[in-house]
Amino acid sequence: MKLPSLRIIALACLAFILLGTFAEQATAANINIGFQVGGPPPPPRSDYRWERPYRGAVWIAGHHEWINGRWVWVSGYYTYPPRRGGVWVPAHYSHGYWRPGHWNY
Repeated sequence: MKLPSLRIIALACLAFILLGTFAEQATAANINIGFQVGGPPPPPRSDYRWERPYRGAVWIAGHHEWINGRWVWVSGYYTYPPRRGGVWVPAHYSHGYWRPGHWNY
């Protein structure tokens, strides 16, 4: 049985390290996508914020979302961030574009 050369092993290790580095950077990137809508959302409704149900819960305030060509009210709720250190960035309307809420890291 022929053993692989030291050069091939070194190149394979280097490729593995580079692949791991770029994959980690790709998953850490924040992508903020906006889309054009018919007009700004209606004024927000008053939303009752109840006591936090569990440690680490984050309140997502009630807001309007653009669904199937119209504004729909979504009541506030508590949730966990998908990863540690996440900060919720609320959705907003700017210059004819709706940018949905998202987690920022």
